[in-house]
Amino acid sequence: LEKFPASVGLRDDLSIEHATLLNQTGNHGKAREVIESRNFQPWEGGEGQALGQYVRTHLALGRRSLKSGDIAAAKRFFESALQPPTSLGEAKHLLSNQSDIYYWMGIVCREAGDRSEATRWWHKAAASRGDFQEMRVRSFSEMTYYNALALRELGKPAQAGTLLRGLLVFAGMQLRTKAGIDYFATSLPAMLLFEDDMQKHRTVTARFLQAQAELGLGRVSQARNHLAQVLTLDGNHGRAADLLAELESGGPHAR
Repeated sequence: LEKFPASVGLRDDLSIEHATLLNQTGNHGKAREVIESRNFQPWEGGEGQALGQYVRTHLALGRRSLKSGDIAAAKRFFESALQPPTSLGEAKHLLSNQSDIYYWMGIVCREAGDRSEATRWWHKAAASRGDFQEMRVRSFSEMTYYNALALRELGKPAQAGTLLRGLLVFAGMQLRTKAGIDYFATSLPAMLLFEDDMQKHRTVTARFLQAQAELGLGRVSQARNHLAQVLTLDGNHGRAADLLAELESGGPHAR
């Protein structure tokens, strides 16, 4: 992609793929430049991609700033994740869960010495149950992990544990359930209809949820094993790569 920048620059989908690969390799600053350099238009099968990489980029830059001790910069990045620009051509669905951003807003406020504001954000994260993904409401998702982390920060470890164990059960059920195409869906997360391996996609998602649940429950080695399986099946799995990076840098795993 970088060999043909002019050609990539003509297309929104390739520009987002470029930004995705930059994020996957830890080049978050450059990914931000790519995303903020153009006005995106919605395209069939691309729903949520520009917004997803924008949020991913700013959360990663915020975590990096937080680790380096630049609290003010970290807060700006997390706030930007909550306020995506109109240039993305899309906005968060009203039912989508943003617990990951709320959780990190709580962390940065705590680090800034504002415990009251941190608590307010964690309450918001803990209350954001369920999620809207792939055109349907889901009881459990990748955001459930952050619901649980927020509950732990609020001094509710028992509730956090119950939620994480529920996530683990849900992930196990997903592994045992055969995947199928929704023929009445108006959009699918792939560029060409029926090209994707739906069973593999379900397995990868379930393994990642298992990794989150195990990590939240303090079983770090099991979480690492699940993350390794996810990245073996899908080497470009963004959330797995980011969670592994958090784990390697001493992120918010179980205490």
